[in-house]
Amino acid sequence: LASPSMTGSISKKGCPLRFIHVASALLALAFIAPLSAYAAPQAPAAQAATPEAKATDSVARIRQLSVEIERETAPREVEGRKFNELKSLIDGEAIARVVLGEKFDTATAPQRTGFISALSDLVADNLVERLGGPHAEPFELGATRSVGNGDVVVVTHVKFRDGDRGELDWRMHVKDQRQVMADVLVDGTSVAIGARDQAQAELSSNGGSIPALIASMRNRLRFK
Repeated sequence: LASPSMTGSISKKGCPLRFIHVASALLALAFIAPLSAYAAPQAPAAQAATPEAKATDSVARIRQLSVEIERETAPREVEGRKFNELKSLIDGEAIARVVLGEKFDTATAPQRTGFISALSDLVADNLVERLGGPHAEPFELGATRSVGNGDVVVVTHVKFRDGDRGELDWRMHVKDQRQVMADVLVDGTSVAIGARDQAQAELSSNGGSIPALIASMRNRLRFK
């Protein structure tokens, strides 16, 4: 912008000095206004959801999907998409490592893949059966708490099939930037540990065959 001394020195035939001052002032406003708008403080960005909030949202979505799948009347492919979304909220590998223990590391890659897939299907299937029907109402979200390794426990209360109300503690952790289920405690009893005990019993009776265990798990599926 021209300084006052520079403006005063401008001489142009037919251009009065007063007009030059007015034009300079308008030009200055044209520059200052956008700069002022740019420098104005911006509204604070919305705070990112906490791990506890994300974990609660994931548990609520698991419940919603379980209900929708159990009561689904849409075409089979719609049910399949919802079932796959439900499985995406389950960390099948983490649960599989608990269930198989040392045998997970000694299993072949195809056996590990097959076991994780069958286990994820079975866990999702059981969630639908246990949480999807009217017998599981009301389903109430409760408090959350952070535990070791950054995991979050989400407490829920639900009515069981026998009519009693019980507590489900969902252990959630981050996988692929999402809060997913690593275990569920039913009135303090770990579902992963229960599955481990059952798997070990089957392995003992079938000679330690993981393929036979996978086949047995798939035979128990309602959604195939």
